[in-house]
Amino acid sequence: MEKIKIFIIAVLLALAAAPLHAGLKGKIDSGNGMFRKGNFEGALSKYQDAQIDDPENPVLHFNCGDALYKSEKYEEAAKEFEKASYSKDIEMQAKSYYNIGNSLFKAEKLPEAIQYYLKCLELNPKDNDAKYNLEFTRKKIKENIDKNKQQGQDNKQDKQKQQQDKQNKDGKNGKDKKEQKAQQAQKAKEEKGKEGQKDKGQEEKKPKMSKEDAERILKAVNEDEKKALDKKKQQQMKGYNWGGVKEDW
Repeated sequence: MEKIKIFIIAVLLALAAAPLHAGLKGKIDSGNGMFRKGNFEGALSKYQDAQIDDPENPVLHFNCGDALYKSEKYEEAAKEFEKASYSKDIEMQAKSYYNIGNSLFKAEKLPEAIQYYLKCLELNPKDNDAKYNLEFTRKKIKENIDKNKQQGQDNKQDKQKQQQDKQNKDGKNGKDKKEQKAQQAQKAKEEKGKEGQKDKGQEEKKPKMSKEDAERILKAVNEDEKKALDKKKQQQMKGYNWGGVKEDW
């Protein structure tokens, strides 16, 4: 998947002997040397300097795209490869489309990458690298869809579980409150029962009067009342005037 098709310019034009093209060739050669050594930023700088002298050259755009791709600037690379695809050379067009596909894949634009692999295969049906990358990208898209679908199901299950846990918690809390209330009521009932038993016990502790004691107390009361009555009667009799013959003279 990492394979990138590269155009390294050895000889730009037949007019390389001219002073202008000699300077251009020197920049290109310098850029190619840096590219081979892995100095992609330096190579890009040289290719861009060369573009000042020949801004429409599709090979320079292609090589700038290569340097940007290696520098992991994938979207910028795709733009340079797009400019290179304007070349009249069919092979250059096909390789540009292939590298656009690779750049878009790296930029995680998979559906767009597929379109450019297909364009490459339209121009070069025998490009096995493009075939492989096309199928690889299609497989990757399917994996992403399945992954997103699974994540969606997992999220749904997690949400359902959270709701169920909440319902169970709420139900448990309600049950606990109900049980607590019932326990409090039972405790109050027991306390009330204990108080009743205590009062009953206190009543039972009071001495009971026997029948004989009651009769004896009643008799004593009656005698006291009789004595008091007799005493009162005697006092009344002492002050009573029994009368006599009143002499009228």
